[in-house]
Amino acid sequence: MAKDKIKEPALEEEVLEDVLVQESLLEPDEDDLLSNDETEEEDKQLNSQKIFYLIGIGVLSFLLFVFITFPLNEIVRAFLTSSFKDTGILLEAKEIKFPIFGRKFFDSFAVRFPSGTVLKAEETSLSLSLLGLINYKLEGDADISFFKYEGGEWSVQIKSLQIPIKLSGLEDRITKWNGEGEIQFSGGKFFESMEIPLLGSLKGQEIKRGSFQFKIRSGKLSVEKGTIDSSVAKIQINGVIRLSDVITLSQLDLRVCFSLNEQFAKERQDIAGLFTLIPQENGRACVPIRGSVSSPKVDVPNFNQLGVAPIQTEESGNPSATEPAPANP
Repeated sequence: MAKDKIKEPALEEEVLEDVLVQESLLEPDEDDLLSNDETEEEDKQLNSQKIFYLIGIGVLSFLLFVFITFPLNEIVRAFLTSSFKDTGILLEAKEIKFPIFGRKFFDSFAVRFPSGTVLKAEETSLSLSLLGLINYKLEGDADISFFKYEGGEWSVQIKSLQIPIKLSGLEDRITKWNGEGEIQFSGGKFFESMEIPLLGSLKGQEIKRGSFQFKIRSGKLSVEKGTIDSSVAKIQINGVIRLSDVITLSQLDLRVCFSLNEQFAKERQDIAGLFTLIPQENGRACVPIRGSVSSPKVDVPNFNQLGVAPIQTEESGNPSATEPAPANP
């Protein structure tokens, strides 16, 4: 019996040791806890990345769906038709090719102003910012083939035009526009022309080449450097045009210097003779141009004193030669 009593405590101790060992095995190690926390954080990061990826894919899919379902060409056409209604300006195009990237093309493009002035282009190629156009800004360059201006008594066609330009405020009237640009052109002809002081009508005369650098600020178009080489004369222009919402009523404040083409001077000796009465600068006649686009006026004191009558061309049906009228007594 004594032996059994001695064995019982020993068994109890062994049982306790076994329990402690099992508990120690069940308790998580600190390293294991740290690794589990790191794994949970990584899982959270992966989940957030997946969410962002899914959102991005959804947005791209929606945009792709819009572009496929609603062709961008027609969106641009609708934008051009509706955006300028308040200004009274109508924009039309027979065909529009407006890719997201690369140059944009307009076939038989026309701009019609409330005054009746019309600008037409057989082919127009544009490199511009789509975002800028949405914000009523025109930034880029344009290549235009067979451009035609029809307004008032004028009808002029230009074979080729290159226009790097930057304009803003296009949603407003033309007097609110701001920007700058340059116009380069070559090949052209006057189909209709009003009577111009000293030169008469330019109908049938050809345009060889020319360029204009300009800025638009506060309702004024500043011509910083303008040159025209035509079958009549070589012309240099600078000055200011005070813009009007009706283009033909825009006021002119220009200085024009020109030298007659040799062939034209031989054919029209009457005009060549009158040019000797105009103030000369470096062999060129220079005159101020006032009035409006539809009715320009030349302010030359010598001519006003002599009472020179308006010059008419042979095509107008009046005598080509014009002699100075006698001075009033």
